[in-house]
Amino acid sequence: MSRIDQFESVFLSASKPQFAHAEVHLGRVLVLTDLDESEAAPYGARVRDFLSGLGQHGTLAWEVVTGARCASIGDMLSLVESWAPDLVCAYRNLHSSAWPWPHSLSDHIEVLTQVTDVPVLLLPRPAQEQGWVDATGAPFTVMALTDHLAGDQRLVHWAVEFAGAGGQLLLAHVEQERVFERYMDVISKLPRIPTDLAREDIARQLLKEPADWADGVTAALSNAKVPIEVRAVVQMGQRLPTFRSIVEEGKVDLLVMNTKDEGQLAMHGLSYQIAVEMRAIPVLML
Repeated sequence: MSRIDQFESVFLSASKPQFAHAEVHLGRVLVLTDLDESEAAPYGARVRDFLSGLGQHGTLAWEVVTGARCASIGDMLSLVESWAPDLVCAYRNLHSSAWPWPHSLSDHIEVLTQVTDVPVLLLPRPAQEQGWVDATGAPFTVMALTDHLAGDQRLVHWAVEFAGAGGQLLLAHVEQERVFERYMDVISKLPRIPTDLAREDIARQLLKEPADWADGVTAALSNAKVPIEVRAVVQMGQRLPTFRSIVEEGKVDLLVMNTKDEGQLAMHGLSYQIAVEMRAIPVLML
């Protein structure tokens, strides 16, 4: 390696994204249901109890929607546009009879998360999923979950808001072990690259960047005197099983994750898998 290459490597290694704490604005919350008025009202009250820690900087305006008001996807999108909420709460298989088969989210939810820019809180389905039965409001243990943690400011901002004062923020990053091994297999066939050194150095750097980001988040929140505990879990593994294990071991109350991929219409693949399979835990989809 030339001296210029060495200098460039050192410079790039030292260049890190910086986290800056910013509060999330929440003023209006829309709760979508496919229930009639007699069932929608108590469900809406349950959602308000669960989110009692939100809006700490002002009073929230709430609107609970019965099934008749958003039976079609077009009606739902028009309602979201006209009411202009800062957060939409709903549940899997909204306006769908497919809920006994846990293999999808429903047309309403999938379009809602991709067409609008409003964060969607996906809650357990009333009467069928009891994962939040013991959750009575913040402080929560909230896990910000992504496959590219470093630099993701918005994800952390929302996770902090939902954790609440005295809550815990769990920053989780899992490098795809299978992808890493595929590249290492290619590198092992290149005689000019020492395979053992490459394996050690690449693995270290892959995990160092999100770990450094987590350290920066911790320092920034501490400097801003945000009363929250931050923990980082950065490791190599199979993503879905590893994330599920972290959720169970950490007794996580809420997941926060990105659902949009730039340049594509469909939901982010990992986010979709988690939203479909982890049905007993609320998921905030950004």
